[in-house]
Amino acid sequence: MLTILRIDRWDPSREGRVTEAALRRKVQSCGYDVSSVAWPPGTIVPAQTQRRERADAVLAGMLRITLDGESAILTPGDIVHVPRGAVRLLEVVGSRSAHGLYAIAQA
Repeated sequence: MLTILRIDRWDPSREGRVTEAALRRKVQSCGYDVSSVAWPPGTIVPAQTQRRERADAVLAGMLRITLDGESAILTPGDIVHVPRGAVRLLEVVGSRSAHGLYAIAQA
């Protein structure tokens, strides 16, 4: 499967400051059910094939997302869209915890 990394970057000039409420609204507007999540420094979420379409959004810290072998660094306000069937690996980058939103496509 060939997955193209689709990342929506936060635009502070248009969207203002990144807050949990604002980022949650943005993710929900894409059709996702959203939950909060925190990862301590050094966390690696092992590679898994995604059974449902999902999105990961960053509130604080930095994450490296790898989808089907292609990687990108996510910073606060970034949303990555993960298609069903993609193999996803997530890593916390740096010495700080990362906080974000875990989102699954609505049924």
